[in-house]
Amino acid sequence: MNLIMNDLRTQRLLIVGDIHGFPETSVELLGIGRFEHRALQLADLSGRPGLRGDELHDQLFNEDGILRAVRALCEIDGRACVGIGFSAGGTALWQAVKAGLDLQALICVSSTRLRFETSPLHIPTMVVWAEFDPHRPTESWNDTVPGCCKTYTGKQHDFYRIDALTPKSSLLTDVAAFVEGRAPCA
Repeated sequence: MNLIMNDLRTQRLLIVGDIHGFPETSVELLGIGRFEHRALQLADLSGRPGLRGDELHDQLFNEDGILRAVRALCEIDGRACVGIGFSAGGTALWQAVKAGLDLQALICVSSTRLRFETSPLHIPTMVVWAEFDPHRPTESWNDTVPGCCKTYTGKQHDFYRIDALTPKSSLLTDVAAFVEGRAPCA
């Protein structure tokens, strides 16, 4: 499925960052002019803009922060967007799609809590893992739940913090291919 209608049309990316605030709202992912970005922070979505790191993780997963973030995401008109979530940001986007957020497709990068999800979404999905992330889902999960799965050899959980900002990295190449309908997982 080609997600971009033609080369002249701008593809919208709805980006939700990780618990550390990556990426910053001003960061241009993919570095290609035909992508329009809207970056959101989990702390803001969860109603606790001052939190970061472990405090935000606790708020999200041991209190009601993820539910607040999902509700906030469901209020966004994402019909023309491809969602990209980093770590917990991908988990929030996945749960928001389950709750009714309308996206064209979803890419989750190092969103290890997806291992608790048991069924695929109704939209094209790509999940990305680091080989040495001890919390990534099993291969049987990867074979049944996401539409597309990539594991990056020799990488740790937060590899995306460098690779997402490195021109022509495998991560950016694969994300761009998926967004453009050239499935990198086939």
